[in-house]
Amino acid sequence: MALIKLFSFLALLCVAHIANAMTMPMTGASICSTKGISVKSALPDAMLKQNFASSFYKQAPVYTALSVGTQNYSCSAAGKWAPTGAITYLYDISCLPVMHHKPFTSFISGLWDAAPPVVTSWDIVKLTEKLSPGVALGIHYWIPDPVNATSGKIYAKWDFSKAERFQKDMHKDHAFVVSSEKNIVPDPHDATVNSPWLEEPVLLVNGKKDGELADSVLRFNSNGGAAPNTTCSPGSQLEVKSTLNFWFYGGHWADTVM
Repeated sequence: MALIKLFSFLALLCVAHIANAMTMPMTGASICSTKGISVKSALPDAMLKQNFASSFYKQAPVYTALSVGTQNYSCSAAGKWAPTGAITYLYDISCLPVMHHKPFTSFISGLWDAAPPVVTSWDIVKLTEKLSPGVALGIHYWIPDPVNATSGKIYAKWDFSKAERFQKDMHKDHAFVVSSEKNIVPDPHDATVNSPWLEEPVLLVNGKKDGELADSVLRFNSNGGAAPNTTCSPGSQLEVKSTLNFWFYGGHWADTVM
């Protein structure tokens, strides 16, 4: 029932987007204009005092997204949880007023948390791609180090190339980005439960940007996602439900912001 409610509200989000959009979006663009939007208005005072994402205050995002899925962990030989990546699906929330992004994200988090344990993040991905709602943007997951495959490092990747809005775009095969991490800040509300907020600049591979979807990604408004501060059995796996926001800046489709 919770999963049905989750997708019902995402479907309503799609209807609201269509109703609020002044015109049909450009190829690769957000459904509603993001011009004039500043992440500064979306951040709590605690983050503003730390100057989190301050370099983006005067820059409009190309995409504002809701992310639903899991953060994944593996138990190390020392009996501690170590991150192994994530599987989430992203949805366009550009037609929602910025003031509603956080409460809407928390609301969806409640529905996702209430879904039965047998429902996995891959179920979210498969069902979304089957329904192909207009608000669907793409998938977020992690990949091995593209610079040094033996380093043991992993990097975040977002891939929007299958989204409906990109299908007539000649550049759609480049609608992805692989990013590194910087300016990692504990969640200001409950760092024991919610994953950190951070900036994710595009990764350079041999001096070239790995993907053209964005130059930088912001992760914030976390709901869940953090591993429990408990010991574990080495080799065991854990998926922690996560709902948050990603904002994308720059990239090949930056000129669609108007």
